[in-house]
Amino acid sequence: MNAQETANRLALLAKPRLATLLRLSTARHIYDPLPCAINSESVESGERVVLSQWQRGQQAYKDLERFLGEERVMQSVIDPGLLPIAKAIARDVLGRRILVTRRIAAKQNDTGAIAHVEGYGIRVLVYADTDAGDTIVAWECLYGVA
Repeated sequence: MNAQETANRLALLAKPRLATLLRLSTARHIYDPLPCAINSESVESGERVVLSQWQRGQQAYKDLERFLGEERVMQSVIDPGLLPIAKAIARDVLGRRILVTRRIAAKQNDTGAIAHVEGYGIRVLVYADTDAGDTIVAWECLYGVA
């Protein structure tokens, strides 16, 4: 499996897991598929929401392929990437009414394979760290609350 196929698979498997982690009882989640950068603004229900919250988590793997099996991928790759992001969002959304997530715009220095978790504004990057001989899996999320 090449890096792009791996990134796509991780994004696909992450979507239902994220839905169970983000149980938003008080806030309404709005996803905007238009790409944007940090500190972009969105107007939802007459309220201006600044997408100023950026979360990033990454893990290095010597041999990523061995963690991609059905029995290990969730525990070894997806959960370590999603849990810190879901925890940060849950903390920031407490007492708020609206959570807005948007697709992250491509950056000039992006390398490797990129996939997006549709409906949540999270992107997955899979790239090689040639100096260390590792494969890096990075999870990024851009959001704002009101």
